Amino acid sequence: MRLKKYIDKVQHVFQARTHNKHENAFYYVKGLFQGRKRNMERMVERVVDSEYYRMQHFISESPWDARTGFDSVARDTSKVFESFDQVALLIDESSHTKKGRYSVGVSRQYCGNTGKVDNCQVAVYGALSAENRYGLIDAALYLPESWTTSPERCIAAGIPEGKIEHKTKIELAYEIVSRQVKQDTRFDYVGADGLYGNSYWFQRELNKLKVLFVLDVHRDQYIYTKPPRVYLPEKKGKMGRKPSRYKIEGTPVTVEDLRPKDQSPKWKRIRLRQTGKGDLICWGYVRKVYIWDGESPDYEIRKLIFRATETSSGTWEYKYALSNANSKKYTTEVLVRMQSQRYFVERSFQDAKQEAGMSEYQVRGWRAWHHHMALVMMAQHYVLSEKIRYNEEYPLLSAYDIREIIMMTYATKGADTSETIAQMRYRHRQRAIRDVGSDSS
Repeated sequence: MRLKKYIDKVQHVFQARTHNKHENAFYYVKGLFQGRKRNMERMVERVVDSEYYRMQHFISESPWDARTGFDSVARDTSKVFESFDQVALLIDESSHTKKGRYSVGVSRQYCGNTGKVDNCQVAVYGALSAENRYGLIDAALYLPESWTTSPERCIAAGIPEGKIEHKTKIELAYEIVSRQVKQDTRFDYVGADGLYGNSYWFQRELNKLKVLFVLDVHRDQYIYTKPPRVYLPEKKGKMGRKPSRYKIEGTPVTVEDLRPKDQSPKWKRIRLRQTGKGDLICWGYVRKVYIWDGESPDYEIRKLIFRATETSSGTWEYKYALSNANSKKYTTEVLVRMQSQRYFVERSFQDAKQEAGMSEYQVRGWRAWHHHMALVMMAQHYVLSEKIRYNEEYPLLSAYDIREIIMMTYATKGADTSETIAQMRYRHRQRAIRDVGSDSS
């Protein structure tokens, strides 16, 4: 199996002071795939030759650098996307429900998994995606103020002194993008949801990095349809200070106010991508708008992107995004496809949680959390590389399929995987039959 070859290739990541720990990394990644539950006890039960205390020390105490692991995954994922026309760096946060109060960063906060305020950890992630391929490459754990205002609690969880600082999710997202720029990760633009798109600061900082972005915004985000006049008011009277706060002449509207009517000829029919059920179709419209952050001495120009998709119930779902694209090559079709690519960061989370145990860890400390996430991303990169390698032979190959094959391969020494592959082919045939049937109905 190439899984062993992949871990051997990145063994520099697991270099400790006196010896290399890549054998334990191989056991851990196998455990992520093999375990029905991915806590340490269940993983060790399934992985031949693994030992509980060695694995526990490897994930919680061993001094190998998780950052080196993340960077290695970013480089390798960037490399497998070399032949793709356009690669997106997608930013989003994900939560992990946890009990107790001692796991690093855990707090009562909004949890996307449960859709309510819950006891959980939250982190911001970066993923690379091209066409229908994707993989996580970076992570930044969010530390609520309830943690950063309690240094003793942070020290007990092993948070390095230089990391005991509250940063917003938007600031963590910027650090991820900046890191990927510095290490020359190949991506063509940044995509993110409305939490990040509604931030003038985030847009401005991406501009400084000279990064193209397509960022979703909320429907009530204010913009201007004409260039507004930004000015400093005249000083009134001889006393007092000269005004330093800029004001604006112009009437803002919400992005929703500018959405064309459903039957408007402004909407353009767009084929997003090929799916197992046929072409995925949406409708798009793009226009120039202007934004002002309420502080700067001038406005900025943006492209406002509208995307309309018909749901299974016959209603319409609308998405809105702002982009700093200023070239004619970024047509309506191109920009709408760029906006729609954000779907694949959700697929990254889904696969990482279901097939690689992303949320099933039972560790508390800072080092262990980052070690686990780096190894999950290595597992996901392996899945991505196998999908691309076998695309022609198995175009429907999924993370589930690859996990099943790994489980059979390593279940017993010299195991025969032919039955597992036959079952996989049967699932693919049935999926294709269902898709054809749904297209003709």
